Amino acid sequence: MKSIFKTLIIIIIVIGLSSFMLKNEYYKLIIKEGKWVKENKQTYLIIPTTLTNNSNDTLKYYSMSCSWQEFYSIDNDRLQIVRNDCLKNAPIILILAPKQSTTVKIRLVKTKSTDVSLIKFRIGFNLMQANNSNKKFDYNEEEQRKKKNVIWSNEISM
Repeated sequence: MKSIFKTLIIIIIVIGLSSFMLKNEYYKLIIKEGKWVKENKQTYLIIPTTLTNNSNDTLKYYSMSCSWQEFYSIDNDRLQIVRNDCLKNAPIILILAPKQSTTVKIRLVKTKSTDVSLIKFRIGFNLMQANNSNKKFDYNEEEQRKKKNVIWSNEISM
């Protein structure tokens, strides 16, 4: 009896994890080689970052009205994502239709210890899906900070 119970638990866990993994395969994050720009005595790397909804369903997800960069991460500590300074900032819901894409330009800056050699990196997007009900706005700031649903891009070198 115990072995049947253990087997059922394992099957439930595997099904749950596989459905989560399949769900994330519907959404793809692609980055392209960017360009260096100089503004106000600071040099930035601008990286086009494209989120694609490969599913047959409309994707509703959270962002911020001003500081949308909070949802992005980078896997190389030699670069840092530049965040907007915001006077007014609130959670918003963005909508991405099936088989469609949206692109943002991520602004990166080198950390002080970075030399001019080649830098490899990926960008991650913390996809926080919004509740399907338009009546309830269920954004959870604590969940956003945990970054549990990060979709990582391809790796590029600059």
